[in-house]
Amino acid sequence: MEVRDLIIVGAGPAGLAASIYAARAGLSVLVLEKALAGGMLLSIPTVENYPGFPGGISGMELAERMKKQAVEAGAEIRELEEVLELDVGGDIKIVRTGKGEYKAKAVILATGWSPLKLGVPGEEELLGRGVSYCVVCDGPLFRRKKVAIAGGGEQAVASALYMADIASDVLLVHVGRKLRASEALIQKLSEKGVQVLLRSKIRALKGEQLLEAIVVEDLESRETREIPVNGLFVQVGIKPNNELAKAIGVELDKRGYIVVDGRQRTNIEGVLAAGDVTNHPVKQVCTSVAQGAVAALEAASFVKGVEVG
Repeated sequence: MEVRDLIIVGAGPAGLAASIYAARAGLSVLVLEKALAGGMLLSIPTVENYPGFPGGISGMELAERMKKQAVEAGAEIRELEEVLELDVGGDIKIVRTGKGEYKAKAVILATGWSPLKLGVPGEEELLGRGVSYCVVCDGPLFRRKKVAIAGGGEQAVASALYMADIASDVLLVHVGRKLRASEALIQKLSEKGVQVLLRSKIRALKGEQLLEAIVVEDLESRETREIPVNGLFVQVGIKPNNELAKAIGVELDKRGYIVVDGRQRTNIEGVLAAGDVTNHPVKQVCTSVAQGAVAALEAASFVKGVEVG
């Protein structure tokens, strides 16, 4: 069996950046992605703060450009191939998927994050029937319909703005007293006619075959009311995809993120991590890309036995 220099688990911004830098450093690189290359980038309507793209670029297009550049650099990317198990105890790391087994001298974990759920009655039952976690994927299904966005962070606000150009009415529901997004984005909400409910919490979802309404509680008055909607996009937060790391004994912080040093090394030799799955405090595309580059160069130094970078 061929022993590659580096296997990267995950093809989000961190994994793709790492594959570009590692391939350019002369390593044989395999990237394994359980879904499609781009990761959560594919769910972001517009990335407005990525350097080099004034006016913004869609997450999908940015992901496609990164993937193309990685392949051109010499990386092999295998999509729809989920890593199920890692054996990193020896000098040669073994990576097992549902389709095969691969060996490498080093591994980078770039598994990213998954969206949190509301955890309210009706959410599971109405998933795919009005409830979604991806506005880019499902937004066009709600053209000229009423939708709500749950959340108050950057992605929730961006999702509300995206839907304002598609839906007839957009409601943003947030438990906090203020939105956690840039002032530039927040200002656009009123310009786009997005209604914002602060200090409000979705308690339940109503509907038989399809979503028909959300039950919202006013956290100040404690009153609840039903608001008719056809769609709900849940954007309330993230959790790290740390299952593989946990299984092999990689150190995690109290929130479940992989602990890395300044060179993206974990507590296991030859195993590095990059991107939103790590304990880096800033979760942005540009920081994930930067971590991916650092991890790749550190992997090259580890594999070659000389400092690279």
